Amino acid sequence: MKDFFTEQLVRREPTKNDRMRQGLYFGVYAAIIIYVVFNFIVRAGMHGQIGIFALGLIIAAGIGALAWRQITGLNVEFEYSYTDGILDIDVIRNRSRRKQVFSAAVADFEIMAHVDDKDHLSQYKELPEVDFSSGIKAGNTYAFVTVYNGKKCRFIIEPKKELLNAMLTDLTPRRLHMKVTPVRMTVQR
Repeated sequence: MKDFFTEQLVRREPTKNDRMRQGLYFGVYAAIIIYVVFNFIVRAGMHGQIGIFALGLIIAAGIGALAWRQITGLNVEFEYSYTDGILDIDVIRNRSRRKQVFSAAVADFEIMAHVDDKDHLSQYKELPEVDFSSGIKAGNTYAFVTVYNGKKCRFIIEPKKELLNAMLTDLTPRRLHMKVTPVRMTVQR
């Protein structure tokens, strides 16, 4: 047993779509809350009962809590955990709700290469893609192909150098194609 463990946290950058969804949720839920509160104010005024108004406030508070959960649930982080050849990926919503979304042995990966590596990934471009990255393509954005839940998929992650080097022990160099960064040389005079 190798007894190796490393983990990494990657925050997904909110897209224009995410911001639009947050605004839409906010608008819809605000309209519902205003409708409920005013509807119960009118009913309470017509019947002279404070209980109806209190019920309206309780319902509005419940709807507000649901709205808050959905709006803040769009704040997403991914945690990569690599332990003894097993890669686990958890999604963390609003820094509080965690759910494991991926777990597989790295030795079962068909290939892993930088997302810009067309030589090695071109034959896999038609596969369904699952993105566990920040959404911004960088020098450490990699794609790997494996069968997960009975279906072959292409997964996008952003592993740090330590995680890549650990995976290199489980993947042969023919299956893990690391991006080589050019070394800048300076001339001393």
